[in-house]
Amino acid sequence: MLEKVLPNAMLKAKPNIESRIRLLKRDWSIVYDMLNGKNNSGFGWDEHRQLVVAEDAVWNSYINSHKETGRFKHRSFPYYDQLTAIYAKDRATGKDAQTAADIIEEINVEDIATTNIHEERNDFYGCEADVSLDDMDVLATEPQPARNQGGSTSSKKKKKEF
Repeated sequence: MLEKVLPNAMLKAKPNIESRIRLLKRDWSIVYDMLNGKNNSGFGWDEHRQLVVAEDAVWNSYINSHKETGRFKHRSFPYYDQLTAIYAKDRATGKDAQTAADIIEEINVEDIATTNIHEERNDFYGCEADVSLDDMDVLATEPQPARNQGGSTSSKKKKKEF
């Protein structure tokens, strides 16, 4: 269809459409975060003009920490409602929502806790934390004789098969 409308443009529809979708989703995400994000009071949505509204002090403060939002101060975003219907269900919300920084911090805390548990276990059992195979007396260990627990049933099966 794109080739019929613009025959000499040499454009491929799929990469251009995918690029446009990524751009719309990115812009929607910025506006959505302004309106619904944590600690973002002061922002509102003007249905008639289809743009984000706030006092200048709120805008200036937010733009200082989020540079990409500056273009939405005076620019309408007419697809916000439609894109919210599409993308909002895929967004994490509520008390369990986490940012990437929250997840990394949680992983680091878990790693420290796990390390502490292993060190406590080693102290409890009187083990050194870094014991190598070179320090162990491998010859002192003797192999245990193998036990044939299921030997009698396997011989019965063999007798039945013959």
